[in-house]
Amino acid sequence: MKHIVCSFLLLSTFVSADSLQKEEPTFKVVPMISSNPTAGTGVGLMGSMTYKADSESSPSQAIVAAQYTNTDSYSLFLVNKLFFDQDKWQSNSIYSHIYNRSSFSIDMPADLPIDILEPHFDVKIDAILQQFMYLVQKNIYVGGQIFYVAQDFSATDSAGELFLREYGIESINRGGVGGIVSYDTRSKSEKFYPKDSTFINLSFNYFPKFMGSDKVFFNGLLNARKYIPGLKRDDVLALQFLGQYCSENTPDGALAPLGARNVIRGFPIGKYKTRYMNAVQTEYRYRVGKSRFRIAPFVGFANLSGGSSGTQSGNRNSNNGNYYSGGCGIHYILDEKHQLDYRVDVAYSSDDETSLYASLNQAF
Repeated sequence: MKHIVCSFLLLSTFVSADSLQKEEPTFKVVPMISSNPTAGTGVGLMGSMTYKADSESSPSQAIVAAQYTNTDSYSLFLVNKLFFDQDKWQSNSIYSHIYNRSSFSIDMPADLPIDILEPHFDVKIDAILQQFMYLVQKNIYVGGQIFYVAQDFSATDSAGELFLREYGIESINRGGVGGIVSYDTRSKSEKFYPKDSTFINLSFNYFPKFMGSDKVFFNGLLNARKYIPGLKRDDVLALQFLGQYCSENTPDGALAPLGARNVIRGFPIGKYKTRYMNAVQTEYRYRVGKSRFRIAPFVGFANLSGGSSGTQSGNRNSNNGNYYSGGCGIHYILDEKHQLDYRVDVAYSSDDETSLYASLNQAF
């Protein structure tokens, strides 16, 4: 299954390589930073190459990012978002390798002999995704995606063994295929900084055994965004709804995760997971005069429900509930032509934790 996905990735890469002959690409390299009391502090580099496949297509972007944290964890990401053939086609290619040494405190259910557990365990993840979409009608794309994810969990102490066992977390491989429908009114000049547009992406994914999945399950994802012009010409009010819904037998590693640098900022990704997640967030992007700086206050709210796998005592039903965060970002416009931003966000969450993120592009 991995070989099939890699073949699609190579196909997308060849299309990208050919496109470099059409327009001189723009390169940017910036620091990538993340800091959270639970996940630790990470520092790395993120490189971006902006290019066009043809004069009538939207700008495409290739990103490579690597980061190391003070918990002896590291990550590598390769992303290529490609528009070609006058925007009739879109391609998304993603490869990621993550090694995370997890350690945090968690309240345990009342029927267990301990109140608070501090598990330590290692997580290794390799993920490959290839997506193609075709324009079937004005602003409407239809397509599919294929992916493969290998996850390995290993406890490094007895508390870690108890946590993994009670929550039903186990090493697993999953290969899948999905269908996508997308409604996108963003203009060709608005791909990196939408001002007055709507973006809705609906996908359904199936993970059968014949595609390398250890368990058979499915999920659905709805990503809806609205961009409204602000009080000033270059200001934008951005709104997002994100819903992820997983079948009953979904393995822990494929559940809907709260957090990260884009979805309800302020929570370490993977600490809270469940079968159903409904999240909303809004951000006002205010440009400071004629400078290259923007100020972007934001708030987010998420509801988790449905529980997950695991034993009765350790089921992630304990993760069900409401979560919120808020904060502010400072953006610097690296590329005026494409409105490409480098942002530094500070978020405060309902877990009473403050997090910091520095990254390219808008959060959503």
